[in-house]
Amino acid sequence: METSRKFAFIENNFTKLLGLILDNQNIKKYIYYLGNDPLSQPDVESNLIETGHIVLTMFDGEIETEEKIKMYFYPAVGDLRSDVISDLTFELDILIPISKWLLHGQGLIRPFRIMDEISQLIDQQKVAGIKEAKITDFRCFRVEKSNYGCLSALIKIKSSAMKGLR
Repeated sequence: METSRKFAFIENNFTKLLGLILDNQNIKKYIYYLGNDPLSQPDVESNLIETGHIVLTMFDGEIETEEKIKMYFYPAVGDLRSDVISDLTFELDILIPISKWLLHGQGLIRPFRIMDEISQLIDQQKVAGIKEAKITDFRCFRVEKSNYGCLSALIKIKSSAMKGLR
């Protein structure tokens, strides 16, 4: 019996992308350490999903009282009408206290450093789906009534939308 695998493919692609992010020590250091030179810190051994630094849902607008960098990552949009491949968009939101936005003394912008690491891992690479992943759009904004900023980026891939045997 043929069954739809569309949502299983979305989960598989999401897991592949997430795994690449979680395996990258530079990304983990930029998120975990709040200082101006996070890459000089020891490797991050903590599970950043369990510590709440990486959240696998959309940003709900809530700001914690503890100063913390958080990354929200989730499947955002999919066009499932194709018989062969479909367009999937994953959104990645990096929420950073404004005071930690810049890496003082280095002339670097922390959320751009994080996205640069991610883009080196996945942009134009065949890491998920059947075509290369592409970071296509980004925007920066200040979260209303808070001392936090957000860099939001879209990652697009083409994935299988075919039916197949389970």
